[in-house]
Amino acid sequence: MEHDTKKINFLGENIQTIRKHRKMKQQELADAIGINMQSLSKIERGVNYPTFDTLEKIMDVLEVTPNELLSGEWKFVQQAEKEVCKFLRTEERLNAELKHGHYDNFFDSEEEWLEYELEQLRKYITDYIKGEDIQASDLYPIKTFIQHLKFQKVLDRYDDLYSMDMFGESTDGHKYGTPYQVVKRINPNSKEDMELLREVLKDSHFDNGDE
Repeated sequence: MEHDTKKINFLGENIQTIRKHRKMKQQELADAIGINMQSLSKIERGVNYPTFDTLEKIMDVLEVTPNELLSGEWKFVQQAEKEVCKFLRTEERLNAELKHGHYDNFFDSEEEWLEYELEQLRKYITDYIKGEDIQASDLYPIKTFIQHLKFQKVLDRYDDLYSMDMFGESTDGHKYGTPYQVVKRINPNSKEDMELLREVLKDSHFDNGDE
C-alpha cells in the first residue's frame, strides 16, 4: 500500500509538468476537462486526488497513459520513446505476418495467400504515400528504386527476347509464334497449312468468307 501511495503522490506534479510541456494554462486544462481552476490547482498540488472520470479526461486532453501519470517523475524523453516503440511494434507485427502469415492464417490456396500478401504490401505503401505531410521529393527515392527493379526485369528477359528475335524460339526451346509468323511459314500447296491460314485469318478478323 505504501508503494501505491508513493506513486500517487507524483500524480499532481506530473499533471502540472505535462500540462506545461503541452503549453497549456491551468484554466485551459480545467475548461477542457470540465472542472474549475481551483479544483485543478488542488489536484496539481497533491491536496486532492481526481475522480476516475476526471483522471480519464485529463489523460485524454494531455494525451498520456495511466502509466505515464503514475510511474514517478515524468520525463520528456518518454514521448519520443513511445513513438519509436509504437512504430517498431507495428513494423514487427507486419514483418511477422508477411513471414509466417501463410502458416498462421487460413487460406484455401497458395494463390489466395499471395494475393493477400500483395494486398497488405500495397496498403502499407499506399498509407505512406497518402500521408498528410508527404511531399513529392519524399517519393523520388522510391521511384528510383522501382525504376531500377523495372529495368532489371527487362534485363532478366533480354536473353529470352533475343533468342525469340533471332531464332523464333525461347531459351526453353518453345517456338515463339504470332499469327504473322504463321502466315509467313504457310505452304500454299499444303491443305493443312491452308486450313491453319483460314483459322489465323478468322481469329484476326480478316476472314472475308471466301473459300
